[in-house]
Amino acid sequence: MVEIIINESFSNEEFSLFEKLENKQFDSSNLLDLRVEADKVSEGSQITELISYESIKKNLSYKLQYQIDGAINILRDFNGSALLADEVGLGKTITAGLVLKECIMRGFVKKVLILTPPSLVDQWVAELKEKFELDFKIIENESDLDNITFGIASMDRLKNYDKESKEFRYKEIHNISWDLVMVDEAHKLKEKNTVRWRFVDKLQKKRFLLLTATPFQNDLIELYNLLHLLKKGHLGTIKEFRKKFLNQGNKRYPLNPKELKNKLDEVMVRRRRYETGINYKKRIPRIVAINQTDEEKKIYNKICSLLKEKYFACSGREINARLILFALLPKITSSSKSAMESLERIANDEKYHRKTRNFANEILQDYKELKKDSKMEKLIEIIDKTLKEDPKAKILIYTKHPITLKYMIEKIPKNIKITEFMGGLTREEKSEKIKEFKENSQILISTDTGAEGLNLQFCYTLINYDLPWNPMSVEQRIGRLDRIGQEKDMNIYSLATKDTMEEYVVDLIINKMCCVGLVIGELPIILFNLGLDSQGKTGATKIEEYLLNSFIDSKNNLDIFARDIKEITKVIQEGISHYEESKNSTSELLDEKRN
Repeated sequence: MVEIIINESFSNEEFSLFEKLENKQFDSSNLLDLRVEADKVSEGSQITELISYESIKKNLSYKLQYQIDGAINILRDFNGSALLADEVGLGKTITAGLVLKECIMRGFVKKVLILTPPSLVDQWVAELKEKFELDFKIIENESDLDNITFGIASMDRLKNYDKESKEFRYKEIHNISWDLVMVDEAHKLKEKNTVRWRFVDKLQKKRFLLLTATPFQNDLIELYNLLHLLKKGHLGTIKEFRKKFLNQGNKRYPLNPKELKNKLDEVMVRRRRYETGINYKKRIPRIVAINQTDEEKKIYNKICSLLKEKYFACSGREINARLILFALLPKITSSSKSAMESLERIANDEKYHRKTRNFANEILQDYKELKKDSKMEKLIEIIDKTLKEDPKAKILIYTKHPITLKYMIEKIPKNIKITEFMGGLTREEKSEKIKEFKENSQILISTDTGAEGLNLQFCYTLINYDLPWNPMSVEQRIGRLDRIGQEKDMNIYSLATKDTMEEYVVDLIINKMCCVGLVIGELPIILFNLGLDSQGKTGATKIEEYLLNSFIDSKNNLDIFARDIKEITKVIQEGISHYEESKNSTSELLDEKRN
């Protein structure tokens, strides 16, 4: 039997066929009989419940009826092909997972492809394994497509296009007939004339699920482009769409809004937060200034001198100093222990010039003579204060580096029960660690590799011992607490050494980005709109590169660095304002009540 792909490309001239189907106009009685028979079959097999739910409900923290209803709606009314546009923070991943699990158990799908942003691939894999007992293979090279059943990949990796050969690098993926394709953060497909859009359009897919809270933001053409991927012809040709719906005076609000809303309802599932009864709690930012001793200031200034000097190989060849600084700076600002480890590597590595190695050794000696660690003392002070105010409190502490984690465990008083959490744990080990923290420990110390997929809404105190310069990583940390089921406002402590670049970066990321009233999941959308979430030349995100480059170029002149921070703050605030405006316009259309 020849497989039928439901969304093959149709020319504009063929769109009249869709109109005939919608208006039940047929060229022959045979087609009419076929339609009647299809309706009967559909009625007989209508999905009214999730047969898969019993098998996975033990893995879900909460039974949220709107997620179950959403999955049934997508399967029953749209046969698994839909735009899932629930507002941010309602758990679209869970609803999509329910659709996926149900399709598998009912035998609808055998080959599945999930496309996500790079930062969410591992999180999706973990969620599908832990909550839905599904094993997905991460696609990292073309050979991974051989005999693949369940595949997941970064959209940015797969969309690579060779302009000379005019082929996609992963062209084999377009020869596979996928039973279900899912795209997370589908608003990134809003522009039709992009490699990303063309890559997805070429995929052979029987069922197609798009996930985004913002199907359009600036222009209704974005909405057309997204739905053209999902169901070609649904909104007519682009010429017909412009004539019927596009308001030249306001590109965000259409002519004939009720008619357009009716068309959207035929392919879209969307729920708003107020409809679900979920009460989101506040994030209370608490930036804690660390006052350095004279000895600590001396060490800090020496490290800055080391970082701003050029690195030379002993052969006289210049080493790429900027790349080295990108690797070293986060470790040196993490903790004294982490800084010492980095300095020891420089001191013992013969590729560096002798003067560089000697200078590193000199700073190491200063560290060994240091009698006070102001940052660690401030951490212990916050822990003591928190536990005195609430002896039953749970405290989550984050650090970027395992060596800093071990150092904290060594220094925190032994009478305080600590659970450590790092990457590389199995599903069972993760569950045991979380159970230990919830039932027995007072503190969970985690590295960022352990940040993904944790549900810690029983905890409302977070301490950033060191802070990633990538705001999305910070957002992910906070997201472990800021989840459905959180019952208290959250205290977000972030340690920042006074009169250093760290003070400015922490203020930017915490006060201007992560704790400004945005719902979890909105910041990545804003950074995408600004073009700051994509990968830069060094592999870091563009906003990380901007901050690190600003520090390096300032040569530790805080006035210059502060000026650059002010500039990026202005860009971020304008991006947030623009997002809020577009969100209101989107809601005005998508959530308009019909008479």
